[in-house]
Amino acid sequence: MTYQSLYRRFRPSTFAEVRGQDHITVALRNAVRSDTVGHAYMFSGPRGCGKTSTARILGRALNCTNLVDGEPCGECDSCRAMEAGTSMDLHELDAASNNGVDAMRDLVSRAALGTAGRNKVYILDEVHMLSGAASNALLKTLEEPPPHVIFVLATTDPQKVLPTIKSRTQHFNFELLSPGELEDYVRWVIDEADLTVEDDAIAYVVRQGRGSARDTLSALDQVVAGGGVVPREEPSAGLVAALVERDTGAVLASVADALGQGSDPRVLAEALVADLRDLFLLTMGVDGANVAEGDREELTDQARRFGPARLTRALEQLGSALVDMRQASDPRVPLEVALVRLTAPSANLSMDALAERVEALERALAGGAAPVIAAPGSGAPPLASPPTSSAPVPPAAPATRAAPAGPAGESAADSGAVAPEAAQGRPDVDTPAAARPPRSPSGGAAPDSHKAKVEEAREMLRAKTGKEAPRAEPITVDPAAEPPPPPRRRRPNPPQGARSADQGLDPARPLVDRSDGEAAPTAPTAPIATAAPTAPIAPTAPTAPAAPTAPAPPATPSG
Repeated sequence: MTYQSLYRRFRPSTFAEVRGQDHITVALRNAVRSDTVGHAYMFSGPRGCGKTSTARILGRALNCTNLVDGEPCGECDSCRAMEAGTSMDLHELDAASNNGVDAMRDLVSRAALGTAGRNKVYILDEVHMLSGAASNALLKTLEEPPPHVIFVLATTDPQKVLPTIKSRTQHFNFELLSPGELEDYVRWVIDEADLTVEDDAIAYVVRQGRGSARDTLSALDQVVAGGGVVPREEPSAGLVAALVERDTGAVLASVADALGQGSDPRVLAEALVADLRDLFLLTMGVDGANVAEGDREELTDQARRFGPARLTRALEQLGSALVDMRQASDPRVPLEVALVRLTAPSANLSMDALAERVEALERALAGGAAPVIAAPGSGAPPLASPPTSSAPVPPAAPATRAAPAGPAGESAADSGAVAPEAAQGRPDVDTPAAARPPRSPSGGAAPDSHKAKVEEAREMLRAKTGKEAPRAEPITVDPAAEPPPPPRRRRPNPPQGARSADQGLDPARPLVDRSDGEAAPTAPTAPIATAAPTAPIAPTAPTAPAAPTAPAPPATPSG
């Protein structure tokens, strides 16, 4: 006899052997025992969780001659024929390859024919693959089949089945097995098959099954074929470890290694999303995580180091990468870009990444550590924040503006005027007059300061040219020989009375000359009367040019 795979060898033959689906097997067994079986059922759920096996058990129970508490005996002729696949009372049809109208017409035409057994059971696997016309062709027979006909529809995508088909069936939803149930099942199979498998291999098998009994036994077949040695660790596990450590190089190396082994980028991304989902459920305290007991402690530590915020952002980034892979010319690029953004926050300037960096700083400050400040993408080494000091920091001196020119053309610095912006913080403005340095009568610095500046200039010249500047002889001026300054011209003032009458000034107040730079007193002026318009002046004829011999005398002002 040829070798038979474990999942076929240990396929359940009774309702009691079906693991993890008690809410379904109990209902079906009670229906068989009380003879209240419906005419149509629909079994839906993930792959490898017992849909087809349960449908076969139901077909055996409906035709078994020696029922034991609603369970088939497995020893009568009907049970043996169905187990061997030679019974005419059990028909299995793959709807994926028989999804046309002709296949459904043939099924309907043969459904009315009688058989040797009590009931004829039709199992339609992957019924969601039926075309719309085929579903409509089956609809009437499914609604009112012959009394001896039972339909069992199995599907992994119940949402694709027509609602009119669903409404005519009793719908049972199968669930994935928990890690504990899978581990017990694997150990039972190992004992029944007399196999030798280490505990590490059992944990690996349960992790690979991800809730599916068939996938778990397939992985166990692989481990047994390899001599009980666990194959090379899945690439997704290395990616998770590198993401926890924020190691960009290790992440990219793991992706390259996985693709070098023949993994598809999309399959790798889906496996990574499944692993991160388990960590996310552990972080949230959900018991539905597909985690074996041997790996729970390690994965819990990884989930704690990840944190809910990072895990949520990682799931979002990888989900977007999976969508982008459909249209990308190279599906590796979206995956690698998403992983780099998750490991290097400086490469991601989104609000989520900035919020994550702020959260890291807050955790560092809460723990008493000095926060690390570094500009993203600058390449500069991170600098620790300087310690704070209670001593006040003196304000920086404001920039001074050029002083406006005074009335005589000299600048404000020469005349002693100081701009308000420059006056702030200067000792010669803020300090009293007694404490200021001596100034010369002309408003400049004292003679000693002029000598110091001259010496400083001479030193600078000597440093640049290497020569000594000649010293100038002092110039003496005889005050008696100096000519007197020219008299200042004064602008003639109009008579005081007339000016007062014209401008509305007080005649008793003396006028002040404006030539010495002092402002004249201001007074409200009377409104200026508008002069009457004068008649236009007629143009005069051009005069002949004057003779060049005698120049014209200058005209004298009248009045």
